[in-house]
Amino acid sequence: MTTSRFTYQHLVELVDGDHELIARLIEEGEIVQREGDVAIVDVDRVLIARTLLRELDVDWPGVEVVLRLLAELAEARRKIAELEAADHPAV
Repeated sequence: MTTSRFTYQHLVELVDGDHELIARLIEEGEIVQREGDVAIVDVDRVLIARTLLRELDVDWPGVEVVLRLLAELAEARRKIAELEAADHPAV
């Protein structure tokens, strides 16, 4: 997961003015609010959620499943890379 700092306004612009989506992502913990108008966010996950909801007409429980599976896949890939590195240390 690659997180970045964004202002609330930048996030709203990123999703074409969809304040409801940003509010839902904050509520669900996908966007973590920080001091003032700043949020910590994985932009890819926000854009994936937007695409699933808007373009593919996936309901919110489906979006949650997809985001969870993506996180699990990323973690599995990270662990595989660690195991491969341990089996074949750099010379």
